[in-house]
Amino acid sequence: MPKIVDYDARRKDIADKTVSVLVRDGFRELKLGKVAALCGIGRTTIYQYFRNVGQIIDYALADVFKRLDAEIAAAAADVTLAPSGKLLRVMEFLERVAILDKERMILVLDFLLHPKREVPGVEFDVQEHVRALRVGLERVLRAGVDSGELRPMDAKSMAFTLFSFVEAATVHSALYDNISLDTTLRDLRILLDGLKAS
Repeated sequence: MPKIVDYDARRKDIADKTVSVLVRDGFRELKLGKVAALCGIGRTTIYQYFRNVGQIIDYALADVFKRLDAEIAAAAADVTLAPSGKLLRVMEFLERVAILDKERMILVLDFLLHPKREVPGVEFDVQEHVRALRVGLERVLRAGVDSGELRPMDAKSMAFTLFSFVEAATVHSALYDNISLDTTLRDLRILLDGLKAS
């Protein structure tokens, strides 16, 4: 009887292992054969899932932003939350991803820092997707200001500043093994409380 393979799970596994190789060894060392070996499949088998390394990277990046975009949209649409609650939900989610899914977030940062990186087959525009995330965060902030719950501010500038905390959490989680998610979230709440109108 033929072995049944979960196509989507296999693609995710391939992407996860590819990102791990990238973070550990860099782009120069990334070869499709190396990824196939890590996945326990033959080099020709990997072509059933992805045509090239660029396509794998596109898949990994798209997966990260799909989750990030969905959470910001869900928070913005959550009628049970006040604007400050929406802001807290979005920022806590972003910090969690930065710390707990650090390999993919390192990949995101790498493409932010090197937008012209030449990796054949990579078409995903990280810069554009990060801009869209910041715009979503800006909308949440602007709604809070408009409602009077958050103090008057330049929502665009504040969105940029708050997103820099996510970038910093990604870098710190990559550099240090002792980053505490609980402590980070506690400190984030203290900062966000300072945005509330008195």
